[in-house]
Amino acid sequence: MIERGELDTYEITWNSGHIETVIAHQVSWPNIMNNRPSVVCMHAEINGHWTLTLQAREEDIRTIRRVTVPENVSEILS
Repeated sequence: MIERGELDTYEITWNSGHIETVIAHQVSWPNIMNNRPSVVCMHAEINGHWTLTLQAREEDIRTIRRVTVPENVSEILS
């Protein structure tokens, strides 16, 4: 069994303004190929099963922000 570590928490802001929280071990969005829309996929291991926690068209998402660890502005600026 692969040790994936702790789950990360992401805040998704949709173009509609709705904000959603999603957990994941992995986030990916492939390049646009064959004129298909680019799709964001998030997966997490939950209760020993690799699970799709989000699948959405990239164009429907305004921002994705990892919020597992609060941002420390002083560390960013130094």
